[in-house]
Amino acid sequence: YDDPVQIPILMYHAVHVMDPSEASNANLIVAPDNFEAQIKAMVDAGYYFLTPEEAYKAFTENALPAKKVVWLTFDDGNEDFYTIAYPILKKYKAKATNNIITGFVKKGNAGNLTVKQMKEMMAHGMSFQSHTVNHPDLSVNDKATQKVELTDSIDFLEDKLNTKVNTIAYPSGRYNQTTLDLAKKTYKLGLTTNEGLASAKDGLLSLNRVRILPTTTSKGLLSEIATDNK
Repeated sequence: YDDPVQIPILMYHAVHVMDPSEASNANLIVAPDNFEAQIKAMVDAGYYFLTPEEAYKAFTENALPAKKVVWLTFDDGNEDFYTIAYPILKKYKAKATNNIITGFVKKGNAGNLTVKQMKEMMAHGMSFQSHTVNHPDLSVNDKATQKVELTDSIDFLEDKLNTKVNTIAYPSGRYNQTTLDLAKKTYKLGLTTNEGLASAKDGLLSLNRVRILPTTTSKGLLSEIATDNK
């Protein structure tokens, strides 16, 4: 491509039927039928689902493995990724990445993915990357704390899953220059909550994402992720 490639990186969190008690987190929850409609729409439209490695290759080589690509990312490592999202993804042979809060996994928090579940899903094209150890606001943490949050999460994932971690999703999209400087030493890609299509011109450690809301329709999604790659 002549211009820097644009890649839609979708940002999901939870996929389940929302309980009224979850109203404060409503914007983070997508209903299963809506989620399936979105995946089906992308498959029908001919989208290729990227892995973190393929995304890095695309940004750095300014080339795409298919004319239409999308990178599905999920933050937080919620258990419903395994119980609800994963069967749908598998059904459509779609790949996705979940950014894991490793401290929650280590403690065995209810409602979070387990190492066993992640290993099972990895065998079917799912990837697991870093969302720090404790999900802090990195922008207000000192350098030493940030370093532990960024590096210990990699160590945990690479050790437990025998995988390579190249991506950090900043908790709540909060980061500062110190975060970027530290991330540069250990990661290849950084995911923000800044809205829009991702491009290397924005910096590989500060990539935009497209936030998926409960109200996002499959038709609306397709128009939102359409790129103008030349």
